[in-house]
Amino acid sequence: MHATQVDLEVPVHSFMRRQPVSILETETVQDAVEMMAEHHLSALPVVDENKMLKGMVTVNDMLRLIQNAERTLNCNLAIYDENYLVNELIRECLGSDPVSSVMSTATITAEQDDSIQRVSKLMIENQVHHIPVVNHDKKLVGVVSTMDFVRFVNENH
Repeated sequence: MHATQVDLEVPVHSFMRRQPVSILETETVQDAVEMMAEHHLSALPVVDENKMLKGMVTVNDMLRLIQNAERTLNCNLAIYDENYLVNELIRECLGSDPVSSVMSTATITAEQDDSIQRVSKLMIENQVHHIPVVNHDKKLVGVVSTMDFVRFVNENH
């Protein structure tokens, strides 16, 4: 088997997804769920009206939210035996909450000229699968995911 080396100093802007799908911090959890489903995404950057990055919302954030709500509902509403009723109740209760209430605000970011090596190290150290890319003003300009790394390596082998 022959392996070729990938240049680890390539800047992240050369393979990041530009103009990523993002969600406004004022939109709802239900909006985020629908956007993720429509675009087949597992994370969304959360921005303000000026495209300034405010955080990230991930499928894992949603799952934690549902778990916590289900525990609360199970404790307080023991009469709901059927899981589907509990799940519907959770959707109704949480779907209208602003996405800012579930997003991670301690978001790890990269800058456009950061190297592949630096960004991959950030992902490993912080155990994240998506890193928003911002410009010098902290405005969202792209996103890099683990899949983008796989695609880059595949295209450059």
